[in-house]
Amino acid sequence: KDNEYGWSNSYLINGTGGQDRLLAEIVELSKRVFKEKPNTKISTSAYLLNMAIRLKPMKRVLKKTGSIYLHCDPTASHYLKLIMDAIFSVKNFRNEIIWCYAGGGVPKRDYPRKHDVIFRYAGTNRIFNVERRSYGSHAKSGRRATDLGGTRKVDYNPDGTPINCWWADISPLINWHSERLGYPTQKPLDLLERIIKASSNENDLVLDPFCGCGTTLHAAEELERQWIGIDISQFSAGLVRNRLIDNFKHKQLDRGNISVIGCPLSVVEAEELASTDPFEFEKWACGEVGAQGLFHEPGQRGADGGVDGIIPFYYSQQLLDNKPPEKTFAVVQVKGGKVQPDNVKALSTTVRQSGAKCGVLICFEKYMNTVEKNREKKRIKEMTGDFNFIQGLSVEDMIAGKMPDIPLIRKAS
Repeated sequence: KDNEYGWSNSYLINGTGGQDRLLAEIVELSKRVFKEKPNTKISTSAYLLNMAIRLKPMKRVLKKTGSIYLHCDPTASHYLKLIMDAIFSVKNFRNEIIWCYAGGGVPKRDYPRKHDVIFRYAGTNRIFNVERRSYGSHAKSGRRATDLGGTRKVDYNPDGTPINCWWADISPLINWHSERLGYPTQKPLDLLERIIKASSNENDLVLDPFCGCGTTLHAAEELERQWIGIDISQFSAGLVRNRLIDNFKHKQLDRGNISVIGCPLSVVEAEELASTDPFEFEKWACGEVGAQGLFHEPGQRGADGGVDGIIPFYYSQQLLDNKPPEKTFAVVQVKGGKVQPDNVKALSTTVRQSGAKCGVLICFEKYMNTVEKNREKKRIKEMTGDFNFIQGLSVEDMIAGKMPDIPLIRKAS
């Protein structure tokens, strides 16, 4: 009996072509290897099917001068390599890049798993700008040892030697890194800048079809490339836009010149999303105000303790004290439907229990009167100006570009 998911059920790939049949066989092979059943919650074959459907169109849009990089961990990299070979051809495989890093736990009975895999495919007309690093100390003498025990003169390139396909000089993001946004799969900016510099030139177009928190787009903008980002999450769009605006004010990037497609741009569209998919509405609202996850990812189904997201910021009560600013956060709660007085009052409790400095309730304008009448009227003193302990933000104002009234000038990372 056919599985609940499978190649024949795909709207994009129906198994009629030779390449499609090959891809289908790879997915089916993974089902047999992992002995998966239709109700398997974490399915490698479903993941591979999802990736294959999305990778196939990338071949159609990739220019002859372009390259495609696929970043994965070793868990499924061998299966993804087969899928990439089937789509982009074995002859266009260029590199298996190993990104090595340190940090985290060390198992007692295994080698530490401290690397990711990046596959690179490109055609014969590919752009490739060589990145070089300095030679070791042996280069200072201008000589090199020979197999016979002597030395010989070597003309070392003054620009250094090309980097290899194993990268151990880029650290992963950990809690104290300033560029961290709280996104679980966020990659360091240095990693994406290296890739983009190598395989594109200024004004070239960079596409990231799984853009997440927008590191690729950030790197592309920094390097004067054009860019397009795609993500399945409503949360991602707002998060990426806010990231770009925050980091490129000097280039006059704002909401007006960053196009967003597929997310609510009007109150009517927001109301439709709230009624058809409350969890995606929550993700979208959290992304619009730059919120991060606390007890779970924004929009994730399940109990959230009254916290849909948090907005980190730095707080300092006095201007002339010697204490460094306190890293704190605002609790964000999103309501796509009716707001009851008890919802507003409960937010005060949630803020105190979570250790937050303040709370923001996002809802439609017609319920803002309920928020204003029932919110705790306490004010928080801060050196850049006081702000409300509990405050409401209407969806209408949020769409117009208004943000919560908290010290975002010194926003925490």
